[in-house]
Amino acid sequence: MPTITETPITATLLQVNGVTIPAIKSYKVTYAHLWKDADRNMNGSVRASLIGIFPKIEVETRDVLTRTELQSIYTALESLPFYSVTFWDPATDTTKTADYYTADWTAEMLSKNRGLYKGAKIILTPVNKRS
Repeated sequence: MPTITETPITATLLQVNGVTIPAIKSYKVTYAHLWKDADRNMNGSVRASLIGIFPKIEVETRDVLTRTELQSIYTALESLPFYSVTFWDPATDTTKTADYYTADWTAEMLSKNRGLYKGAKIILTPVNKRS
């Protein structure tokens, strides 16, 4: 099996409104292609217009969060309706900043006596297409 050597990513993976999202366990960017007027003709060829590429970000934190970590996530995600998000873009190997929004996310208690919460899953959807 070949050895794979790569330079580590030293940039912060995800900041929402200037708050670094703590304890990231998994990080995924989906480059969603949004089309309009998509249709196939009688020959089976597709005709459509690409509206743009919208990088959706999915993050899961580690399985146990402290109250402080959970509160920092809350602080970042509760300044509705849109967030300024700075994220690591694997396709360009750089950080990008854009406006995003999110749906529901859950704060589930793990231990009241220890003040611990279960991990969070956050899905951020871009407001505009990638520039």
